[in-house]
Amino acid sequence: MPAEIRTCFLPVLSQPEEFSGSVAVILDILRASSTMTYALNSGAEAIIPCQEIDEARALAEQMQSEGEQVLLGGERGGIQIEGFDLDNSPARYPAEVVGGKQIVFTTSNGTRALKRAIQARRILIGAFINLDVLLEILRESDGLIYLVCAGTDGVVTGEDCLCAGAIAAELVDQCKTDLVLDDCTRILIDHYRTQIQQPDGLLQGVRASLGGRNLIRRGFEEDIRLCSQRGLISRVPEFNHQTGLITFSAG
Repeated sequence: MPAEIRTCFLPVLSQPEEFSGSVAVILDILRASSTMTYALNSGAEAIIPCQEIDEARALAEQMQSEGEQVLLGGERGGIQIEGFDLDNSPARYPAEVVGGKQIVFTTSNGTRALKRAIQARRILIGAFINLDVLLEILRESDGLIYLVCAGTDGVVTGEDCLCAGAIAAELVDQCKTDLVLDDCTRILIDHYRTQIQQPDGLLQGVRASLGGRNLIRRGFEEDIRLCSQRGLISRVPEFNHQTGLITFSAG
């Protein structure tokens, strides 16, 4: 069982070496974490995260020249990048589009958060849509769990914090031993428990967040509903340090 949970409100608030030895959970609820989970569940072979647009383009071109089936996916400012095949909306990643293909993926916040936590022992991709199975994996882990909220352009976002609070609150309830919690984690547990007491508390909390308001303004409100569905998918993406690929975790 885990011994300690720490939460990072923004990746830049923690130094890379602080993640060493931990199980890091990357949380970019609207929308990178949800989209990667959805894409793999739709049959995508793997996701290759990149920090920069030029890096993603060059890698995709190289893979295509080697005969690989690859798609470019991602966004900047919530909008599909010019020349890319897909944006960052999970609904754009159905089986008929991504099945059997690798996706070179870059986003404003989520892929950058992953790179920040690269020294972690394990890097899992968390979301509401895979929350239940994620909790199962975390209950079986040991040592330190680090919840990494991606934020939006360097600003704390409520949707990531709400999911971090859900993970921490339920681990506290489910684990038989006392967990050491930092103050950030305690704050988010209280926030989550308060929010879910409200009618449609989870959905309304995500809608009211910075990320939710941004998506509503850009016409992506259906993405909010999709990304707020708890337990929709029963697998968890995991980054492989050796291959650089994100695929579903073996457990």
